[in-house]
Amino acid sequence: MADIPETLDGPQRLVFESALNGNPEAMFMVASFYHNGENVPRSEEKAFEWCLKAAEAGNVNAMNNLGTMYGSGSGVKQSMESAFKWFSKAAEAGLPDAQYNLALIYENGLGTAADPNEAGKWLYRSSEQGYEPALQHITRMYRK
Repeated sequence: MADIPETLDGPQRLVFESALNGNPEAMFMVASFYHNGENVPRSEEKAFEWCLKAAEAGNVNAMNNLGTMYGSGSGVKQSMESAFKWFSKAAEAGLPDAQYNLALIYENGLGTAADPNEAGKWLYRSSEQGYEPALQHITRMYRK
């Protein structure tokens, strides 16, 4: 296939081919190739493009990563509203790190109105799954 970079090794070529055929997990892995520069030139823009494809195809980890990318402006124009949107989708799907990220968004009023009740709800959901940063955050809150 002409779209597969020649610099990829055998297993990476198979992943890339699977991504081109619509596999959301493979799309997310291709995003990682570009993010890390794994046998392809490092490109935050291409990482974003592949991450978006994976998220739109239903990959929950890609949704969370999109939230991070929009929040930091990595490979895309920074947009806290878009970060909120993608963290919300991943959090609703049950991803504990996205639930934690969404809690921080609500806590700080980034991309949406600050809402301590929503922040607490998502922090609790994340901590229930044993997500360490959420547990640490709750511990710090109770120490105040």
